[in-house]
Amino acid sequence: RGPDPIHFLQADLEVGAKVKQVVDWTRRFDNMQQHSGQHLISALLENEHDINTTSWWMAENNNGKVGVSYIELDKAVSADVSRVVEERCNQLIRDATPVTVHVYQPGDPELEKGHTRGLPADHTGPIRLIQIGDVDSNLCCGTHVSSLSHLQAIKLLHTETKKGKTYLYFLVGSRVLNYLAQTLDREKALTVVLRNGPEDHLDLVEKMQKNLKITSKTSSNLLKEIAHEEAEKYKKIDPKPDFVFIYRKEGDSDYLSTLIKELEGYLLVVVTGEKGTAGQLVVTGQGDLPVTIGKKLCELLEGKGGGKGSRFNAKINNYKKIDTVEQTIKDIIQSSQQ
Repeated sequence: RGPDPIHFLQADLEVGAKVKQVVDWTRRFDNMQQHSGQHLISALLENEHDINTTSWWMAENNNGKVGVSYIELDKAVSADVSRVVEERCNQLIRDATPVTVHVYQPGDPELEKGHTRGLPADHTGPIRLIQIGDVDSNLCCGTHVSSLSHLQAIKLLHTETKKGKTYLYFLVGSRVLNYLAQTLDREKALTVVLRNGPEDHLDLVEKMQKNLKITSKTSSNLLKEIAHEEAEKYKKIDPKPDFVFIYRKEGDSDYLSTLIKELEGYLLVVVTGEKGTAGQLVVTGQGDLPVTIGKKLCELLEGKGGGKGSRFNAKINNYKKIDTVEQTIKDIIQSSQQ
C-alpha cells in the first residue's frame, strides 16, 4: 500500500516480534519465468505485429496440474503470427538477451522510454523500469529473471476468442517441461488402453466415436421398440389398470418419451438406471397424483426433482428400495380414494 509492502499471514503477529522470512524459491522462480515470458511475448506482438495486450493472467500450478497462463489481446492472432512470435521468443532466449531492472525517481526523463498504462494512484517513491535488451522497456513492480536464458523455452499453445476478446495461452520454462512430461504420461496410458502407437491414437478414437454413435442409435431404436411393445401390453389389459409401473435399468430419454406418448391418459410411473448411476424418475397422469407419488418416491429412492400438474421428473440416486416402489404407489392410490 503506497510505499509499504503488505504481507498476508496465517496467524497474528505481535508488533516488534522478530521473524524469519523464507522465500519459496521454486514457486518464486516459476513466477519470474512466467512474468518475464509474458513481457517478452507482449512486446513482440505489439512492436512487430501491432497486437496490443489489454491484460494477462498467470495461472497457478495446482494438484500436479500445470498452470496454463493467458494474455488478453485486442485482436486475433493467426497461426502464422503465433509461430513467428514463438520462434522469435526462443531465439532471444538462446541469445541470452539481458533483462535489466532500472530504478528511477519520478520525473526522470528515462521513464519516458518505458511502456506503461499508468501508475497506481497511491504510488510513491522510486519507479522500476524493466528492460529486455532492445526489445522492450516496461514499468513494472514484479519479479523478473536477469537473462532471457533463464526462461529456458516458451511455448504458445493456442488462442481462444470469447466476447470479442482474444486469449493467447502460453507456457514458459519449467512449465514447458512439466507439461510435456504429463502429456507423455497420458500418451503412454492411451497406448496401453488403445493397444496401438501414439501415431494411431486419433484414428482409433475417431473410429470408436463413430462406432459408439452407431451403437447408441441402434440401442435407442431398440429401446423405443421395447417401449412400444410394453405400452401395447398394458393397453390390452381390461379393465384399464389403476396405474402402470415400469422399471428398466437401461432406459434412455427416447424410451421414456415413447412410453409417455403411447400411454397418454394412464397414470404412468417409470424408473430407469441402476446402482452406481444417476437414474430417472418420471410420473405422468391426471390430477395431483403424479406430484404426490413423485415426492414420495423421491424420499424412497433419494431422488431430487419436482413438477406440477400432470408430470413429475426427478434424478434418482439410490435403488436399494426399488422393490418397494410398486406397493408404495398402490398405497398412495388407495389412500387418495378413501
